[in-house]
Formats: sequence, C-alpha cells, structure tokens
Amino acid sequence: MDGLCGKGIWLAHSYDLQRAVEMATRMEASHLLVKTGHGPHYFPESARGLLGRIRSLGFQPLAWIHITDRVPEDALWAVVQSLELGYEAVVLYLGAALLTGRQLQPLAEALRQAEVPTQKLLVATPPPAHLPDRAALEVLAPLCQGGWMPLCFPLWGRSADELIEQDVYQSLPELSLMWGRTPEVYPTLSPQFSRQTEAPFLPEDLIPWIEVVMRHGVDFFSVYHAALTEKALWPILQTVTVRCQTTSVSVVAPENPGVILPQPVYITVNANDTVWGIISRHGLTRTKFWEWNGHLWDSRGLPRDGDYLQAGWRVRIK
Repeated sequence: MDGLCGKGIWLAHSYDLQRAVEMATRMEASHLLVKTGHGPHYFPESARGLLGRIRSLGFQPLAWIHITDRVPEDALWAVVQSLELGYEAVVLYLGAALLTGRQLQPLAEALRQAEVPTQKLLVATPPPAHLPDRAALEVLAPLCQGGWMPLCFPLWGRSADELIEQDVYQSLPELSLMWGRTPEVYPTLSPQFSRQTEAPFLPEDLIPWIEVVMRHGVDFFSVYHAALTEKALWPILQTVTVRCQTTSVSVVAPENPGVILPQPVYITVNANDTVWGIISRHGLTRTKFWEWNGHLWDSRGLPRDGDYLQAGWRVRIK
C-alpha cells in the first residue's frame, strides 16, 4: 500500500454510513474507515455490506478494529478477513485501553505467523505520553509499517499546541526507534472535550486543532467519528488541504509538487471589530465572508446579522 493521501472519516457503527457520506461529501474526504471488529469479535455482515457501498460511492475503504484486553490475539481473524474482503488497509485502534506491551505480544506474534503485510497495517493510539504503557506501541510498531494515527483528542486534557506539537511531533525520535524509521504520521482529530461533558464543540474550538495540523503539511488526517461531528464543523474541515493533493477548488496547483498549498488564514475578533470593518480591511466580498464564517452564527441559532460579532471568535479572511 502506498501512503495515505486525503481526509478520512471514522464510522463507529454501520448505521452511521449515511451521515458519514454526507460529511465526507461536504468536507471533500477521500476515505471512510469502517469498524470491522471489536476485541475478539469480527463483524462479517457489516464489513462486507459497507465495503461495496463505499466503493460504489467513490470513496476508499479502510477497516479499523478496536483492540481490547480480551484475548487481543483473536483480533487476527478480523484483520485477515478485512484484507481478504478488499479493504485497502486495517487500523489497529488502541484508544484509551489500558493495554500493556506484554498483553499485546500474542497479537504481534499471531500477525507475524500469519504473514500479514505490514504495509497494510496502521496503528492508532494516544501520543506516547498518554499511554499507560509505551511498550504497547513498541510491540505493534514494527508490524504497522503503514503508519501511525496519533489520537489528537482534547479529552487528553492538553491544548492543540501541547498535544500535537509536543506530544506527537516531538516524540518522533523515540518513535523512529520503534518503527526502525520515521513513521508516516496521520493525525486523528475528535471534536469532543471529554466523555463526561455534553458541552458542544464549537467551530472556534476546532480551529486551533486544524491550524496545528495544517502547520505540519500532513498527507492525510481523519476525524473520529461521523456521529460525533456536528454539521457546523464540516465547513472548517473542508477548508483543509493536504500536502499530497495537487489541486484545490481555489488554488492553482504548483508545478513543484514539493510546495505546500496555501492554507486558510484566520484572525481573532477584537471587541471593536465589526463584520463590515473586517470585510473592508481584508478586501473580502460579503458573499465570501458569509460562506466562510456563517457557521459561527448558524451553530448558535443566530441570524446572520452583520451587527452581531463576538470578541474572541476566529473568522476566516483568506
């Protein structure tokens, strides 16, 4: 498998497909990640049924399996079956499970014995600093040469800069020793503060996470998961371009494929700012301003009123 390129959306359940397709279409995603197993259990019907539907809709199918402490090695069956069905790769998802390296050794050995192609395996975990046992990642890394999907979730209690910049990218020297090389990094975002709160995750909450991801010019990032992501966030996710894609609806592709495409620019609203002042100062049209920023009003149930602008909002100007 070549490296991933584009944007992905995770499905927690098979019945999330319709919403995932709507979200993928709006944010111009390329991949849908289907849950084909949980612990020792494989889900053959949904794995088979969703595969064909996803392909017929023009998306690329990836499988993911939630690895638990319940006989982890039994997840091998779901891995093998998913690849044989035709999923392009399989993601081993550790999440917040309190798994140790010793518990995962039987799974690693089973994958080796079955000669599962390492380039078709990826692993999704919290950054090393948030793992209960770093050896869990160390055990799976050599077998998951397809790449690492760091779970960049606000619920770990860190800001976007702290989590992505420090905990993810500053850990690459350590991870390179685990992988035997610098792994491909495909961040996974989740618009959720914690499992205990129902506080809405608003567009201005998402923007700092997007900005840090864009700063690194990634080839692929994904969102966990479709049912959790409010529609007000979809326009922001749509604005992100990834390094490997050479075309954009608003940017001419450069001749040099190594050049990173321009990314959206945001400013923080001050107390004295007005909508019309921002439009005038930055040379915007009213139509473009509302196209980019109307979700700030919509997500709060407010009319798109140019006289209402709240200090602290992040608005797009380019």
